[in-house]
Order: sequence, then C-alpha cells, then structure tokens
Amino acid sequence: MPRELPQDHFCPWREEAEDLKERLTSLEAKMATLERHVFGRRAEKLPTVSAELRGDAVSTAARAEAAKQKRQQRAAR
Repeated sequence: MPRELPQDHFCPWREEAEDLKERLTSLEAKMATLERHVFGRRAEKLPTVSAELRGDAVSTAARAEAAKQKRQQRAAR
C-alpha cells in the first residue's frame, strides 16, 4: 500500500489524495457488506458439489419433471 503523506509537506494534490483515501475506505466497507449479503448464510444452504455428484441432482431433476407434468395437467383442464 502507498506510504503515508508527510504532514508538513504542502502539495496541491494532497487534499485530493486524502479524499480518495476516504472514498476508497468507504467503498471497501460497502463492498464487504454486499459480499456478506451475496455470499452469506443463504449461500451456505446450497447443496455441495459432492452431494450433487452422488445423485441428489437426480432426485431434484425428477421432482422438477413431476412438477412440470403437474402444471401441464392443470393447464389442460
């Protein structure tokens, strides 16, 4: 990370650099919040890859097919 600016040095870009530091800190905090929202507890409830490879995906596909057929039967009525 960049080094700290000396306090006794005057530079026209100093104020902009400090504003950008504050903005970066704010954006990093927002990004962390959004990552927790997206990849939080709900993401942990997704089935694992190994569970899907064992055959749980087959039962999920069978349930999806059964639901599709039931919707088609209701639509035909």
